[in-house]
Amino acid sequence: MENALNELAHSLNTTTTTEGSYFEAILTESGTIEVICSNNTEFPIQVVMTEKQILAVTHLFKTSEVQPDKVAELNTALLELSPLVPLSSTGMQGDNYILFGAMAISTDIKEIVHELEVQAENTIDVLEAIESLLN
Repeated sequence: MENALNELAHSLNTTTTTEGSYFEAILTESGTIEVICSNNTEFPIQVVMTEKQILAVTHLFKTSEVQPDKVAELNTALLELSPLVPLSSTGMQGDNYILFGAMAISTDIKEIVHELEVQAENTIDVLEAIESLLN
């Protein structure tokens, strides 16, 4: 699996999208790829590969960053936004709100690049939509 991660990181580092976005992909010690897309350098995407899929996860914010009296409103807003955000879904991992996407392990590099670029854009869109609910 590490070889596949290395190949994916190399492919990402040598790709520029039709929109002009490019990537910085670094293989981490924990066995993931940290991907920074030029269209959103503030929120890296963690990419993990299993035998069946490629998972892309962006940490948005911690639960402690939500206004205490706005948690229910935030959760409803994220549930309502999720179907409107192409190729991404919102969720939680521990005390982190996340944006994530999943692809088949056989997904072509052009599609992986497209999905990561869209996820980077979606991160900004989601955060702008709910910013009034955060501290």
